Amino acid sequence: MKYKKQIETFIDYFREAETRSSRHKIGVEFEHFILDSNLNAISYYGKEGVETLLEELNDSKWSPVFEKEHLVGLENDDAVLTLEPGAQLEISIKPCETLMEIKDIYLEFLAQLKSVLNKRGQKAAVLGYQPQTSIEDIELLPKKRYDYMYDYFADQGKYAYNMMKGTASIHINIDYTDEEDYIKKMRTAYFISPLIYYLFDNTPYFEGREVRGTSIREKIWRNCDNERSAVIEGLFDKKFGYRDYAEYLLDTPPIISKSGGEFEYSRDKLLRELMDSTDQQTVEHYLSMVFPDVRSKKYIEIRAADGLPYPYNFGYAALLKGLFYDEKNLNSLYNRSLEYDQQQFLAFRNKIINNDENPARDELIEELILMADGVLAENKKYLEYVKEIFFQHQKAKYKTLNSSAESKNEALSWCVLN
Repeated sequence: MKYKKQIETFIDYFREAETRSSRHKIGVEFEHFILDSNLNAISYYGKEGVETLLEELNDSKWSPVFEKEHLVGLENDDAVLTLEPGAQLEISIKPCETLMEIKDIYLEFLAQLKSVLNKRGQKAAVLGYQPQTSIEDIELLPKKRYDYMYDYFADQGKYAYNMMKGTASIHINIDYTDEEDYIKKMRTAYFISPLIYYLFDNTPYFEGREVRGTSIREKIWRNCDNERSAVIEGLFDKKFGYRDYAEYLLDTPPIISKSGGEFEYSRDKLLRELMDSTDQQTVEHYLSMVFPDVRSKKYIEIRAADGLPYPYNFGYAALLKGLFYDEKNLNSLYNRSLEYDQQQFLAFRNKIINNDENPARDELIEELILMADGVLAENKKYLEYVKEIFFQHQKAKYKTLNSSAESKNEALSWCVLN
């Protein structure tokens, strides 16, 4: 396929995803660790593994998803359950107009999950990184896609395997009206992403050891694969629109190519050398093979937050809804972002994330909370959980690390869902 046609394929895809502001919805993806009573990771394999957990969850409300003979997910009209490479359990809930709709779907799932886990003597925990088990002791999920990625990352960044098998996060998905709105929201999302990394840093332990200060999530992604992670090169140097994102994709190795419906390991070949189809599933596969802080699909996906338990995860979603779906708030943040070129933003990003003492950052976080608080209606109650994190603990992981609990298990009890 000629380069011009490849570019046009992605541009058409992004244009088809445009949505009138009156129909804007919010989508969420929440990842969970399945642990034993001592906070050790539960493997996918074995009698008490995550595969058998999916089997027990699989009732008339769900349809199973297999990879050859292995059960690797469940789906229905409201949500999709998938597994990350280290058997992290993710629920992706359909886009909804209100957080109340999302809450009903999520809490129904949690009730079912907790019922099964209680019988098994296991628990679901929501934080940014495995609290106890070493990455070397976590087995890789039996999916060919993950085998290819594992091989590719062998000579990439030092924390690539930690990313695959050890992390858990929240992704919030927001709609855009047209390309101008897309440009504003992409740039604004990148502008506030350092604040998200900082405030919603919920990784109190890394490889079993306590960790204060810098965001482990940001450190992992910065040392994973520079071609597809962190901040897209040049995004702050121009109006970064549909064509620019398409060029970024085509100049990146997708790791896994798709041709004739089949996946093949393409190693370090660029997407422009491989893409030969305009099929929507093929396009969506390639969109999923880059992992920047903010990613473009049929929506703008904001990816900087660690996993947070209910209802703190809904506080985060409410914050972003108040910032991105209010025109005055969006324009204010976008105009502020225009003060930075790429190098200035990277310096700003580093100071925000890696300095615990930063009064200017703290003022900006407080301003974001007040901006959202001023426009939210029925979702305002969830913002109280963001206020608790910031005003009482400074960042999420300090709720655990500054606890007076005598054990790690007790300190993390607020992150455990059963």
